[in-house]
Amino acid sequence: MGLQLQVIASLTPFLTSDLGFSYSRIGILVGLFVAPGVLLALPSSLFCARFGFRNVGLCGLILMAAGSLVLIVVDNFWWAAGARLLGGTGGILLNVAFLRLTAELFEGKAYNLAIGVVMGSWAVGLGVTATSVPLLATAGDWRLPFWLISGLTLLAALAIYLFAPGAPRGASAQGTLWPHRLDSRSRVLSLLLGSSFACFTAGGIVFLSFGTTFLMDAGIGLTKASAVVGLFTWASLFGTPLGGWLADRRTGAGLSIYLGAVGAAVMMTFMVVGTTPVIAALMLGLCWGLPAAPFTGLLQRLLPANALGAGYGLYFMLFYCGFFAFPALGGWLVDVTEATSTALWLGVLLLAVAALLYRLARWRAERADLLVETKI
Repeated sequence: MGLQLQVIASLTPFLTSDLGFSYSRIGILVGLFVAPGVLLALPSSLFCARFGFRNVGLCGLILMAAGSLVLIVVDNFWWAAGARLLGGTGGILLNVAFLRLTAELFEGKAYNLAIGVVMGSWAVGLGVTATSVPLLATAGDWRLPFWLISGLTLLAALAIYLFAPGAPRGASAQGTLWPHRLDSRSRVLSLLLGSSFACFTAGGIVFLSFGTTFLMDAGIGLTKASAVVGLFTWASLFGTPLGGWLADRRTGAGLSIYLGAVGAAVMMTFMVVGTTPVIAALMLGLCWGLPAAPFTGLLQRLLPANALGAGYGLYFMLFYCGFFAFPALGGWLVDVTEATSTALWLGVLLLAVAALLYRLARWRAERADLLVETKI
């Protein structure tokens, strides 16, 4: 999923020159990969209950491969948008199903670490794509990465089919499946945590989408700029399991999330104002990786079992709304201001808002006497 998500952003210089896409349209294409989640986040719980987490995830992988294959032959924005929606539909099914499957297979002290490993796979895909795709496109053709990513996605589907364990069908997807049936506490916590995670993730994705172009505008060559953005993603790979470990064994999710959101906002500010980009990218990536596992695991611990289906559906719906809207907003800001730094300032703001929303969620949990029990 990381490969599929990042490939458009990594090809920005080629898509703007060869196909004439504006930065606004690049931002839209990045966001379209998660746009189906606005509609599918809630029904995904129903699909998992009916067909099982593993089967829904397999369907998602196949749809992602199909979306990449269509991108090979596109020659205009609308075909590209349709291909991203197709692949994104698969991405939503994959993400919801496999995160929930992991939650079913692990518990106790291994829980956050297991989620961290799964979330860390995003960083692997993002890092590989940010580093290698511009080089492949420069050496050959910008369509070549889509061939490779399609093949890797189909290989992943085969591996899941042959080796991945299943979970009891619909294990945690039973019970309440629609948000209006949630109790007040569960609804508010799902809203706050989903909005916080949406802002936090979008802050990093804005950097991934426009960081290479920002560095090139600052006088850095394409190869070096891509390598710097790649350092961000590889550093987040180490930050993700570290954040899960901290949440499991130290002070709960709070430390990981605050360090991640506030630290990433500070590091991105340093990047914009001209601090050494390599150091800033490494620290930014490390901070950005910290909250991934704690964020994803909170609802599993805070909500009653019969509210998990609707709670996670609402959480992911908000996450995908932000993921779709904010990269497009970043691209629009770049087009209007003609300065790629504007998109990065948007990322700084989103990261700061994420910390504030998480603070509100903690306050709501404190009122419900949930903090000590769940270590959020």
